[in-house]
Amino acid sequence: MKTQLIHIILVTVWMAALSSCKKDTKSAVQQPDFISTSLSGSLSVDAGEEFELFVPDNEEGVKYSWSIPDMLDLRSGQGTNRIKVISNIDKGIVPVKSIGVTAERGTQKSYTRWLYQEISILALPPTLDGYRTKRYGAKTWMIDNLNEAGDDGSLGKTHPKYPDFGRYYTWHEAVTGIPNATASDHGYVWGSSGTDDAGKPYVLDGTYANASNIQIQGICPKGWHIPNANDWYDLLVAIKEDFNVPGNSLDQIKQIKEGYIIAWSRQEGLNKSIVAGDWGVIGPYLKGSRPQSEGGLWLGGTTYTQGNWGLLPTFVAQSTDIGFNILPNGYWVSATAAWGDVEGYSWHLAAVLREPNDNRPLRVTIGNTNANFSNNLLGMGHSVCIRCVANY
Repeated sequence: MKTQLIHIILVTVWMAALSSCKKDTKSAVQQPDFISTSLSGSLSVDAGEEFELFVPDNEEGVKYSWSIPDMLDLRSGQGTNRIKVISNIDKGIVPVKSIGVTAERGTQKSYTRWLYQEISILALPPTLDGYRTKRYGAKTWMIDNLNEAGDDGSLGKTHPKYPDFGRYYTWHEAVTGIPNATASDHGYVWGSSGTDDAGKPYVLDGTYANASNIQIQGICPKGWHIPNANDWYDLLVAIKEDFNVPGNSLDQIKQIKEGYIIAWSRQEGLNKSIVAGDWGVIGPYLKGSRPQSEGGLWLGGTTYTQGNWGLLPTFVAQSTDIGFNILPNGYWVSATAAWGDVEGYSWHLAAVLREPNDNRPLRVTIGNTNANFSNNLLGMGHSVCIRCVANY
């Protein structure tokens, strides 16, 4: 009898303990899921622009307590799974692990979930009289070709049929702003070094560390520069991230017939041409206008054959939202007094001396017969169009 009583007591105690554990488990607060933002893939936001931070959790009876750094102000949503914030600084970086959220039920609290990513707060993008501009990632670009003619109107050349293409400049004119300039008018030659127009050191030796970020104002308006290797590469990365351009692999792109991958690093940059076989469908995302068969400016059709990939597009609808507006401006050759590739290819200048080859810079090109964003050395005496980028 005594043994039976002890057994009953032990069972009762065990059941009570089990019940208590179940209650504890039921009332325990789970750590919130990963923090997301309403920002684009590049995680950048203009100063003074409101954005959201949120977690997918929204448990009944749970309060979500957010912590944010001093550079952000909370506008609404504290206590919920979604808050609105705004920056109170003109420019800066929201550090890794400075934004967190904790779930609370009564006196119980979860572990804090942190955002392990930086958020860039960008100074408001500059504007230019007479030009449209647009920000891609952290950089602001002209989305029209440069059209500066100099004090006497003799700087550069215009196409007689297409004045809206802007003006065409040689490398020497571009880096000096002097009509008919020659190599003797400037020092931007292979191996030269100095301080660029943004106050940063450079050496024109073709390396990523010394030359890829040079900011040469030249013919561009004050506070702007001829795009360098990093600028052109960063543009492709920003467009993919900001506009959710598809493409996780080349195999996928072959199947869906759109999108591109970032096939190599920023350090590699423009060291080799960026072509469809390595990246996917690139150039069409940067184009403005449409084929001439649809009332646009470009020669050719809307598709082409890319080897065993089959048909790929030469135009994509998403280019309208992207709005970079590359047109088939071609180039001018002074030696023969002839235009080349007009209506078929775009030619734009890059402030890149890739090799000691007659001090010829790179030009970047988009065509009507492929999906490339190719580059090569600019021909001697060739004049091409220019897009300028705001200094940073």
